[in-house]
Amino acid sequence: MLFNSFVFIFAFLPITFLVFWLLKGKNQRYIWLTVTSYIFYGYWNWKFVFLMLASSLIDYFAGLYIHKTENSKRRKLALIISMSANLGLLGFFKYFNFGLDTIRYIGDLFNLSPNLPMLNIILPVGISFYTFQTMSYTIDVYRKKLAPTKNFFEFACYVSLFPQLVAGPIVRFSDIVDDLNNINNFSKAANFHRGLSMFVIGLGKKIIIADTIASIINPMFQDVANLNTLLSWVAILGYTYQLYFDFSGYSDMAVGLGYFFGFRFPQNFNSPYKALNISDFWRRWHISLSSWLRDYLYISLGGSRVGVIHTYFNLIITMLLGGLWHGASWTFVFWGLYHGVLLALYKMTQKFQDSLPRAVQKITTFLLVVIGWVFFRNSSFGSSWTMLKKMFGFENFGGFNLSQGLMIEAAILLIISAFITSFLPNTFQINYPTRARYAIALAAIFITCLILMNYQQAVFLYYQF
Repeated sequence: MLFNSFVFIFAFLPITFLVFWLLKGKNQRYIWLTVTSYIFYGYWNWKFVFLMLASSLIDYFAGLYIHKTENSKRRKLALIISMSANLGLLGFFKYFNFGLDTIRYIGDLFNLSPNLPMLNIILPVGISFYTFQTMSYTIDVYRKKLAPTKNFFEFACYVSLFPQLVAGPIVRFSDIVDDLNNINNFSKAANFHRGLSMFVIGLGKKIIIADTIASIINPMFQDVANLNTLLSWVAILGYTYQLYFDFSGYSDMAVGLGYFFGFRFPQNFNSPYKALNISDFWRRWHISLSSWLRDYLYISLGGSRVGVIHTYFNLIITMLLGGLWHGASWTFVFWGLYHGVLLALYKMTQKFQDSLPRAVQKITTFLLVVIGWVFFRNSSFGSSWTMLKKMFGFENFGGFNLSQGLMIEAAILLIISAFITSFLPNTFQINYPTRARYAIALAAIFITCLILMNYQQAVFLYYQF
């Protein structure tokens, strides 16, 4: 089920919201949100609901056992079993065929032809997100930073919350434990206005901006070889803004929906295209993932406490695995490696980079991020290199033709996108007034989205990750 669908907006959400508020007890609300979240998730494929249930059961009991026992070996064994189960599920569904493809490719290099049958594996939507979410719970309990809940309904509700289930933000139990404990004792009025505002703004980001840009640039990425220099830049800049408005729009909707039910999800985007350097960019982009990688991978590897060279190595490995998290493709791995190297280079030259004029820092960081998106968006290294050569090769010829009308529309969208991302406050910085003209503006955005939803039914980009 999609947030940008009529069945969600006019059926699922109103029913879920109304019954939630009619229920009074904690367990009643936990169970209701769990059941409706499973319905939301099972709308794609009901069989995958059992995977999420299995992951929830494993980590719930692992957390209780780790907390109960004082034997360090048994605590570590329970953590290993939990991690292995979660990573095993994620690895099988997301990376099994990718691994076979890689083995087959290496075999061909050495004139070997391993007979490795491909499996018809369907990737469960959101498995990367809820797997990392449940893993963070068990690790925090193991590190004694968190006391596990003894209420399975509370834990199942936490894992399955439909607003952020399939595309984040990756919410840690500690982020919302107070909200879970007070689920039957919070003010609806205090949350509803802000939640509705964020949901509508997020919906507008997705449908009005991201999907409109996508309709123009998607054909370009299908024919990279026939783009000229100008259209190559239009395509990649379009994707730069499409990805941001698509994913930050989803995150805004998730946070807004969370407010409907009394949950304060963490901010996932903090104006990333205003970043002064690549480290600053990763403090602003997909914050829940970058902080997860920092706290559970980078620090576990030793962080910056193990010497300069080892620190650079830890940065690169962390980002390389972060790239692999996004998808079973070597282009994603390279994208992660690219950002890891950029982070290491920034650490090496931080004093020099920080001494540059702010405008130079912003433009340079933005350009480096855009170059990285070339590998993130294209499905192969061949098309990525082709696009890069065209972007910096000043080619005025190409077989791809974009009509004058679409060219003007693309230019307007890019200018608007650049203005919003560079100068306007993000959704967490807005005050959300209650004045009439603000309500009219929100209504106009919502109605425009409903009209456009009749003509486009695009899935959120991060559903594929």
